[in-house]
This record gives sequence, structure tokens and C-alpha cells, in this order.
Amino acid sequence: MKCLKDILSGYGSFFKAIGSTTTICAKQIFDGAFLYVAGGYVVQAAQFIMLIFIWRSLEKGGALSFETSLDQLLTYTLMSTIFHQELNIISPATSSLWEGSIIGRFLRPMPLNASFIAETIGRYWIPNFIFFGLPLWLMSPLFGIRPFPATPWYGVLAILSLLLAASLGFAIDLLFAAFAMHLKNGCWAALAVREAIYALLSGEMIPFSLFPKEIGTIFSLLPLGSIAHGPLTIYTGNTSTPFLTLGLQIFWNVLLWIAAIRIFEKSKERMVSFGG
Repeated sequence: MKCLKDILSGYGSFFKAIGSTTTICAKQIFDGAFLYVAGGYVVQAAQFIMLIFIWRSLEKGGALSFETSLDQLLTYTLMSTIFHQELNIISPATSSLWEGSIIGRFLRPMPLNASFIAETIGRYWIPNFIFFGLPLWLMSPLFGIRPFPATPWYGVLAILSLLLAASLGFAIDLLFAAFAMHLKNGCWAALAVREAIYALLSGEMIPFSLFPKEIGTIFSLLPLGSIAHGPLTIYTGNTSTPFLTLGLQIFWNVLLWIAAIRIFEKSKERMVSFGG
């Protein structure tokens, strides 16, 4: 009984540490950084409006495929903008190497990976949803966009798919951090490589249904395709096999988390970090 109590107490301390880290990072947005964050919201809003105009122009020109209606495409773009932070995860794992702050994270009462996840949720997810995502979702009918999922059941499956996509995103982010370590702290090079391939191969900006069918199918089977393409196609009802999408996400999660943990642990031997 005492052993069980110690285990439960340990888990309680762990979740308390996670919650405290998340809360602290969420509050940091008001410590002089709100204007910087708000600037990012302006960029996201501008990109959203531009894509809306592009999709409507393509629809008028008859350039859209028969598989995707304009309404589905607009909803797809809306949700990809709202959940940009969850679909394109950039945790402090890579930047902390350059800053030297990764050293202090080893002293926290939680695993290093859990610290990165808690910071990302607090620093990016919560403020983004409160100050940008939720207002945009509420105002979307003014743009002639239907913000709701195709069906309530597809909405439930999309939430599950979004959780799997976020988990997969953290695994890929950890792999890029390990890649930066092998570059001798080539953090910005790792981020540049990531940005170059992420928006295209994840389907966050351009749905795979607008690609040639063979290319779109190949992209959807890749790990990055399970991140944005998976939950967004389920939400819009642009897939007849949502459980196949979920199964593929689970497969990539298991495979890439095993690889990410092992590669990151091995790469720490090459870690070089100064400052703090």
C-alpha cells in the first residue's frame, strides 16, 4: 500500500510540475511580449485572407477538383489557421540549444521532453487559441465560411486525430532538435530545413486534394501528411476512411516516438550549449 501511495504521489508531483510550467509560460505573454505575439497573429490573419481569395478565384475559374468543394476548402483553411500552432509544432527544443537555456531544463523535476511540451502548450497553444483562434472561429461566418465539422461524429474523430497529430509533431520536433545537435548547434539551419518542407508536405497550407492524385496520395502516407492533412480532412468530411487515417497516425506515432527518444538521447552526447 505504501509503495502504491508513493507511486501515486510521484505522479501527482509530475502533473503538478507540468501544470505549473504551462501556467507560467502562458502568463509570460503579458510580460512585455504581447506585441511580438500579436504581430504573429496579424501575419496569420493576412495569410488566411489571401488564401480565401485564392480559393474563391480558383473556384470561379473552375480550377478546383471535383473531390473538394469550395465550402470544404474554406473550412479546411479556417481550421488550419486556427490550429496552426498544434499542426506546426516548434517547441523550445531547438532554440534552447542556441540560447543555452536547455541546461536549466535538466534541473527541472520532470523529463526534458515533458518540459518542452508543457512550455509549448503554455506559450503558444493557449494564447493563440484565446486571442486569435477562437475569435476567428466565431467571426468566420462573416467571411461566408462554415466553421463546423461535416458531422458531429466527424468532429469527434477530428479531435482525436488532432491529438495524434500534435503528438506526432512533438516527435518530429525532437528529431529536428537532435539534427541541430549533430550540426554543432546549427539551430537556424535545422529550422530553415524544417520550414522549407513542413508547410508543403504536411498539407497545412495546400490540401493534398489540390495536388495530382498520385502525388497527393503519396504525401498523405508520409509522416508529415498525418499531421495537418489527417485531422483537417476528417473535420471537413473530405475522406471516406477516417479510421484508416487514425490508424496511420497511430502507426507513425509509435514508430517516430521510439526513433525520436533513442536518437535524441544518443545526440545529447554531442550537445554543445553556452549561456542560460
